Amino acid sequence: MDLAFTPEEIVFRDEMRAFFRSKIPDSIRAKVAEGEGLTKEDLQTSQRIMHDHGLATVNWPVAWGGKDWSPVQVYLYQDEMQQANAPTPIAFNVSMVGPVIAQFGSEEMKARFLPKTSSAEIFWCQGFSEPGAGSDLASLKTTAIRNGDHYVVNGQKVWTSKAHKSNWMFLLCRTDPSAKKHNGISYLLVDMKTPGITVRPILTL
Repeated sequence: MDLAFTPEEIVFRDEMRAFFRSKIPDSIRAKVAEGEGLTKEDLQTSQRIMHDHGLATVNWPVAWGGKDWSPVQVYLYQDEMQQANAPTPIAFNVSMVGPVIAQFGSEEMKARFLPKTSSAEIFWCQGFSEPGAGSDLASLKTTAIRNGDHYVVNGQKVWTSKAHKSNWMFLLCRTDPSAKKHNGISYLLVDMKTPGITVRPILTL
């Protein structure tokens, strides 16, 4: 078995190496190297640069910025990113909500959300866990009732990382209370500026 990279793979590796070491600001890479926390602005800056070079959402469909790469190319992309101490793409945007919209959203929804999700202009948070339920999503009690073209949502979420910095949330809520508890759950995209949303910190010592 020959595990050596091909000449084409070596060229690709060198391109990724040059990109991550020259395009991502040194100040951000230094924070990653030292294990310091990154600000929202750091994450958006890094991801916007990757987006502008077509490298933020390589796991998405090609039509929406993904790459038809081989497993070796994906490995080299990820390895050079880590070796350069570059931040990984924002997981909520790139690995969680983006693929769902790309798979299940209407064309209008894709056009509205995917480019801004890739560039991190939209900064997402995850509305899954609830008090008394934690990660037991089958026990969630937040409800959404259809009212014309809108849903009226009632409930509470907890451990919502970066909710205070986010402008949109992908939210799980119960839309069919008569269904078995692991059914009747819907996935909504919620503007964090929607009237009635209150964001409170969880304070620790």
